[in-house]
Amino acid sequence: MANYHHVSHSPVIDHQDNLWMVNSQPSGIYTKQMKSILDQLEVVLTHYSQVLILRFDIRTFAYTDDNNVITGLFTYLLRHLKQTYQTDNIGYHWTREQEKAKRQHYHCVLILDANKVRHPSRINNFILEMGNTHKVSPWIPTNCFYRFKRNEVNLKQNAIYRISYLAKARGKGYKPPQVKNHGSSRIKAKN
Repeated sequence: MANYHHVSHSPVIDHQDNLWMVNSQPSGIYTKQMKSILDQLEVVLTHYSQVLILRFDIRTFAYTDDNNVITGLFTYLLRHLKQTYQTDNIGYHWTREQEKAKRQHYHCVLILDANKVRHPSRINNFILEMGNTHKVSPWIPTNCFYRFKRNEVNLKQNAIYRISYLAKARGKGYKPPQVKNHGSSRIKAKN
């Protein structure tokens, strides 16, 4: 297993002069990946006064040595969300993992404009329907979303702790060397 980034076992991460509690136990988290997630969260918050963070998983039916299944799925999902909610700046992050199963699965997060998306039920239904069109098995966890305003630090902290699970060290690296362990949106901050 290649150690492709620094793994931290600290319960906190320093990001843009803020300390955030993260779920680093027991395997630790990849700090570069966690900061990538936090970067996109902060950038989306420059565009919108409040965000809705939605967490879901995608299980594949067969191992692939690329990430085409998840990149194709996100292309389709983002196009749908942009048309449905008339919004351009949708943050996202996915991470590829494979542990005991013979095939990979993906943990995913969407960061949406909560002024337009008040509740994710319609999006959840769309994600579940994508299971048929994309030949994957989506899973929506209980308490799958967080909604908070820029200044609601406690709610933001709860969301960050939850999504830090995507950066955990365990389960990463079972793939060809050229294939990424994670992917992220590349939204630019609003001036």
